Amino acid sequence: MKTREFKIYTECLNLDYDDNLNKNLIEEYVIEDLEVPQDCIKSLEVYDDYVDIKLSTTQRYFNDDWYVNL
Repeated sequence: MKTREFKIYTECLNLDYDDNLNKNLIEEYVIEDLEVPQDCIKSLEVYDDYVDIKLSTTQRYFNDDWYVNL
């Protein structure tokens, strides 16, 4: 079974930010740069050193390029 939850460490994010890494900035990065469709994101939570992305269970995307790259 394919995973529907991903943890990305904030140090691995290719973001240019000052000292305030917030949820909106990370969500924009996930949607725009990683090309994850917004309707496939069930939840996105930001913790101290990682981002937890849970994907929708109603979508079929396992062969999509963005999923493979994620």
